[in-house]
Amino acid sequence: MKLLLLFLLISTSLLVNAQDVALNQYKYIIVNNQYEFQNEANEYHFNELIVFELKKQNFTAFRNSEILPADLNRGECNALQLKLDKSGTLRIYMVMELVDCSGTVVFTSKKGVGTVKSNDRAYFEALRDAMTSFDEVDYKYTPKDVIDEQVVTIEKPGNQQFKGVTTSAEKVPEFDTRVKDRQVTNAKTVAEKSQVTLLKKDYSTTDNTFSLRSSSEGYSIFKGDMVIGTLKKSKGGCYLAVATNFIGIGYKTAGGISIEHTTDGKDQVIEFVNQ
Repeated sequence: MKLLLLFLLISTSLLVNAQDVALNQYKYIIVNNQYEFQNEANEYHFNELIVFELKKQNFTAFRNSEILPADLNRGECNALQLKLDKSGTLRIYMVMELVDCSGTVVFTSKKGVGTVKSNDRAYFEALRDAMTSFDEVDYKYTPKDVIDEQVVTIEKPGNQQFKGVTTSAEKVPEFDTRVKDRQVTNAKTVAEKSQVTLLKKDYSTTDNTFSLRSSSEGYSIFKGDMVIGTLKKSKGGCYLAVATNFIGIGYKTAGGISIEHTTDGKDQVIEFVNQ
């Protein structure tokens, strides 16, 4: 029994590491601006929200309606296509698949579930539930010619096979050290970024619950010290607010910036003032 549990533990670890390595080879994720289950492009700003959620997971993502990078799939397949399998009526179920240029599925998420009645909020709920599958993925883009991990085939009961990263005695200490160093570096970087970010608060609500901080695309929306969305300026001069629990319109006021949105059927306004 102990041997079986040990085998299952090692197998799970290898599968997670192999999945990380597979994703790390790809530089971009391309999201459709309209999927088959949508009635129009970017319906409910859902596709824009997908890109936002992927960026939170450290991916570089674009909608296919945007200007795409010049090196996209140039010379090699460096991008994955996001496919969504949506099902259900009373409940919305959503599975995310990342597919490479040859049609091979590189990553499959859990089945996200949306239980609220309105389609837009059900989509958002199902998406965020499916996105939790990325919480166990330590993604960091690494060009394919740099990745030199050796893949081995391991026998499972019943002559089934799966692939994992080499775990020879020579490589284990090196791998552990690399992971430890990466975790320390990442923690230090996050801490440094948090300190810098806190110094760049541009607007906040009077009770300091929410704040706006300058970003390359406009503003990032914070709740406390956590990023919950973006505020992007449109060509018409107003702002599109896309956050984890609302989507709305922002505009400049005499005292700062206001965001209007509808939640639970009620119109609400978040007012930000200059800092």
